[in-house]
Amino acid sequence: MDSVKVLKALERERELLENFICLSEEQLLLLDDENIEAVNSLLQKRADLMMELTAIEATLGTWITQIRTDPSVTAEMMHELRLVNDEIVNMANHIVEIDEQTHERLDAIKRKARSEIQD
Repeated sequence: MDSVKVLKALERERELLENFICLSEEQLLLLDDENIEAVNSLLQKRADLMMELTAIEATLGTWITQIRTDPSVTAEMMHELRLVNDEIVNMANHIVEIDEQTHERLDAIKRKARSEIQD
């Protein structure tokens, strides 16, 4: 297994997650303006990114299992792979936090809309 190939795939995953974070943060701003149509457009872009992320993740799972038992992979390379993977985990956690905020804002918009309908 080529550890450089795995590193490049991890770096691509990190890049996709950076894009995902940007879209998620933009989505929050649009929700502040209650621009639901624009939010829906961003959701489609996020879905496209998620498809690519899912494909990369499936491949990486297999590769990482192989690399762990490959004696030709240096300790330095394993360290670098772990660092990038740790960044990816932190980014994924950040996305979860943003999505929680998004759900809270959507719930607030729904409550506001219900209140306006009742008045």
